[in-house]
Amino acid sequence: MKNIYTYLICCALPLSTTFAQDGPVTNAPLASSLKISGDRTNNERIEFLTEVAQAYLVEKDTEAAINVYERILQIDPAHLQSRYIIAHLYISAKQYRKAEVLLKKLTGEFPEDFKLWNNLAWLYATAEDPEMRNGEKAVKCAQEALTLAPNDHHVWSTLSEAYYVSGKYEKSYRAITHMASLAARYGTDITKESVESYNEQIRKCKRAMDTAKIMNADAEE
Repeated sequence: MKNIYTYLICCALPLSTTFAQDGPVTNAPLASSLKISGDRTNNERIEFLTEVAQAYLVEKDTEAAINVYERILQIDPAHLQSRYIIAHLYISAKQYRKAEVLLKKLTGEFPEDFKLWNNLAWLYATAEDPEMRNGEKAVKCAQEALTLAPNDHHVWSTLSEAYYVSGKYEKSYRAITHMASLAARYGTDITKESVESYNEQIRKCKRAMDTAKIMNADAEE
């Protein structure tokens, strides 16, 4: 990869679970019409529903996938894979309250899992609902993730966004440039789309930092 600073910038895919294999699925059953034989065991029901949910994810039908995962959790409220995935899907579907409740439970159960802290930070940093967006909480959760994974570039991207929404633009820019150096050294999942997204955040943070410096200089004159 050429000069990462030329191409790269933030907007970390903090929600990094891979949900389904590539390829089209054309005949996934409607979630509302699913019927599961009464003679199946709970494990068999969950296995069947998981396959259906993955098919919906391939089709990018988030709402239908959420419905299926919620059915899985009705069968087994402790089903860990479904809890992880649906927390991500709640954020994607802008069901922020549900995502927050679930992620807070998961971080309480698995405090050493940096991805959970990162996802919670991303929720607070990017939620479109102003009542859910909270820069202070976002920074705190991102810093918690950093203590567990200091070299993960996704976490540094999230921290940059957390500083940005907190109005700490210089810190935001420093975090995103550090993210770029980490991605260049350690990143193994850098796609063209993520590079474009990272570069856009680098530009955004630099613009905000430069503007803030100009405004502060004018105020001092």
